[in-house]
Amino acid sequence: MITLPDTASLQPVRLPGTDIYLFRSGTTPLLRIDLLFQAGSACQRQPLVASAAARMLVTATSRLDSARLAEYLDFRGIISDPSSDTYQSSLTFYTLSRHADDLMSIIADMLGAPAFSDADLDIWCHRRHAEIAALEQRSSHLARRHFYQALFGPDHPLGRYATAADPLRLTPDIVRRHIVDHYIGQPHTTVLAGSGEWRTESGERRVESGERRVESGERRTKNGEHPGAAACSPLSTLHSPLPVLRIPLPQSVQTSLRIGRLLPLTWDHPDYASFLILTTLLGGYFGSRLMSNLREDKGYTYGIYAHTQIYRDSIVFYILADIAAGHADDAVRQVFAELDRLRTQPVSDSELQLVRNVFVGDFLRSVDGVFELSQRFCDMTANHVDERLTDNLRQALASTTPADLQRLAADLLDPASMTVVLAGAL
Repeated sequence: MITLPDTASLQPVRLPGTDIYLFRSGTTPLLRIDLLFQAGSACQRQPLVASAAARMLVTATSRLDSARLAEYLDFRGIISDPSSDTYQSSLTFYTLSRHADDLMSIIADMLGAPAFSDADLDIWCHRRHAEIAALEQRSSHLARRHFYQALFGPDHPLGRYATAADPLRLTPDIVRRHIVDHYIGQPHTTVLAGSGEWRTESGERRVESGERRVESGERRTKNGEHPGAAACSPLSTLHSPLPVLRIPLPQSVQTSLRIGRLLPLTWDHPDYASFLILTTLLGGYFGSRLMSNLREDKGYTYGIYAHTQIYRDSIVFYILADIAAGHADDAVRQVFAELDRLRTQPVSDSELQLVRNVFVGDFLRSVDGVFELSQRFCDMTANHVDERLTDNLRQALASTTPADLQRLAADLLDPASMTVVLAGAL
């Protein structure tokens, strides 16, 4: 039987004495560079500061204003892709390997001081205002926002969502302060993926034929602690979830559904690996239980899916779908019927074997390439996950039985424990 790859093949090489991690590939002329900072929304003083800071940091340097920097990068085919999540902000760059030296110099300038202009921020704020205003008219966005607010409460970083008015409240000073506090001179993790040769020598890193000093800080990890272990700030106590929420959206032609709960598991618990198999069976592939019922049989939706999402302090299980107007309540009943079926009837051996194969195939696709490995490592770093999860998955694929899945469903998929959110046509 095909199984998961050995965990050693999924891990990067760490340069001794640094927080620099390498995924080597001799098959692509491209290089991906990720700089990971503890600068996410959990650290921000008001909504959108973290995402604005990540964007503004790569907009200009002390030597190149925004127009000249954009021309410089475009001419060399260099792409910058900054992002900010709850805890971690990432400055991601893609470049041809022959331009790596030039890009390293640019990155060093970016991390020297915030160089964006007030006009640069104003343009970003008005664009983000329009984007959020559009999102607030989408039923799927409303369902997601109210689902997470129901689970965590509006004061938790995972329950806070920006409104269309928030971008217009940002000021250059507060964005610059976030950059100074959380980027300039701060320890961070660097992840390199692609072609090239790297080595350390007296604090220097060599990329291809050039040489450039990289500022990586004095950060140290303790007792095997995963990079990025320091949290930005203490998190508020989790709120108890609400049972049902209905959010009407005038003129919507569909209803977006979110059903789920916080799981009483940690990612390194052996039951979590088996629960991922159960989630796949329920709604993780085209022939899943939910898809067969609500799409193939009832025709209520184009697709319905079940997922789990790991965060640093919690794991969320959820089911999502966009349901045709008029069928949302029955869709909820059908979802609950599928949960009850898993709780009361054992899965057949043949269905379990099929799900095992689907699970392994999805995993192999997720690590099929050096950039995919790099992205996976960055995501795991953000949430303090390590390859013990892969080891647990390998064990679960080999040993999980129909009785195990029924036990987990009975314990964790009780419809009475679920929060239900319906947004749109009600």
